[in-house]
Amino acid sequence: MTAAAPDVGAYSEPWRPQFHYSPLKGRMADPNGLVWFAGEWHLFHQQDGTWAHAVSTDLVHWEPLPTALDHDRLGQALSGSVVVDGANTSGLFDGVEGGGLVAVYTSTEGGEAQSLAYSSDDGRTWQRYAGNPVIPNNGRADFRDPKVFWHEPTRSWVMVVSVGGAVELFASPNLREWRFLSAFGDGQGLHAAVWECPDLFPLPLDGDPARTRWVLTVSVGDNAETNGSTAQYFVGAFDGTAFTRDPATPPSTVQVTDVGQDFYAAQTFEHAPGGRRIWMGWMGNWRYPYSAPTAPWLNAMSIPRELSLRTIAGRATLAQAPVAELTELRERAVTIEGLAVEGDVPVDVTSTTFEFIAEIDVGDADEVGLRVRERPAGRGALAEATAMGVDLRSGTFFLDRTEGGLATIRARDGSDFDFALRRTAAYSPPDGVVRLHGFVDESSVEVFVDDGALTGTLLTFPSAGADRLSVYANGGTATLRSLTVFPLRSIWR
Repeated sequence: MTAAAPDVGAYSEPWRPQFHYSPLKGRMADPNGLVWFAGEWHLFHQQDGTWAHAVSTDLVHWEPLPTALDHDRLGQALSGSVVVDGANTSGLFDGVEGGGLVAVYTSTEGGEAQSLAYSSDDGRTWQRYAGNPVIPNNGRADFRDPKVFWHEPTRSWVMVVSVGGAVELFASPNLREWRFLSAFGDGQGLHAAVWECPDLFPLPLDGDPARTRWVLTVSVGDNAETNGSTAQYFVGAFDGTAFTRDPATPPSTVQVTDVGQDFYAAQTFEHAPGGRRIWMGWMGNWRYPYSAPTAPWLNAMSIPRELSLRTIAGRATLAQAPVAELTELRERAVTIEGLAVEGDVPVDVTSTTFEFIAEIDVGDADEVGLRVRERPAGRGALAEATAMGVDLRSGTFFLDRTEGGLATIRARDGSDFDFALRRTAAYSPPDGVVRLHGFVDESSVEVFVDDGALTGTLLTFPSAGADRLSVYANGGTATLRSLTVFPLRSIWR
């Protein structure tokens, strides 16, 4: 599938992502209802309390479709999920061979509540369920973002929904009638702000189906403790009634899904073929959700990422990797091998949209890394750049946009937020070699460390002409074992 730009000049504006999904216009936020059905990947997302819609046959090129769920008598259609009701358990698809799609979302009139819509034409048109809401509001301010999946052992649909600083689980035989199961969250993980956009899914540990664990993910709203919004996950067991975290993990332990600043509300695709577990997140932050200097659109999705569960340092760890389908965008590679690095070493690449794969032996250096979206200032100096790498003195991986171009951005409360920030996470190269796999687009950087053991995402808004790349080492000499750079084609042309 190749989606042509609908208007002259569309998808070519300054900072417009060229291989990430972004809407033609309007304010994009949380992904909703990610699902694979009848040969198509469906991406719905929040757009001012409605569900915008796009489809893809390859997870790379996206075709925008008309709005799926607009406002109705019950108010907005906030975040939620979509399931394939192939057996017509809901009774909403009588006479429809193969059933159809059911959206479970949060309606707002009379308080946040859970409602249904359904489609029998591959998601092109939707009808609201006459009995909405299917789970009414019981007086709570925060009761939203239902993620629903089929649980075969109990032959029931299971919903996980956010309720302030926790999640609740419900079960249903038919998507219309729900009973409370259990709650999770008290005393567990990070509670700096409201929990949102939960997801619950199984993954085999270290690829062994006999050691399958369950992963619960939740996003955490804007807060001072993490300097904005963030997201976390828990690994444990689900018995059809309750999720329990691994008892060997102290309750206060916080495991973040992304160590950068701009990855929120990630949701996995339901019904993905081949047992794959793939998700996408909103590249944004609730500290400055709609303040990017872009028009006529705001915000974009991350690249699709394939999830796995790996034992790292004795703990089950959620790992993320770019989906293999993205390789079809690669153009002719530039490769460098076996290069001693001391100070800055420019790479003979000029691009604003590219993928890179690097291995750097840290040697006796204090800090090693890559700088992308560089703009020279003359005489060997840099006017701006975004950096990523390892600080061996502090034992941290870092993402740094302090010199990335945009200094401040307008926060939700109207104040100026210091956009020029540096994010760090505890990290030490296990064998003295840093392995980085990154994707640089017109206004974002995503990097996967050690095959996705750490993942970091940053928005960046560089100046025109910031299109250079370099490798560097400070405080000693490192060795660039290899660096391969692939310029990436636009998905819109």
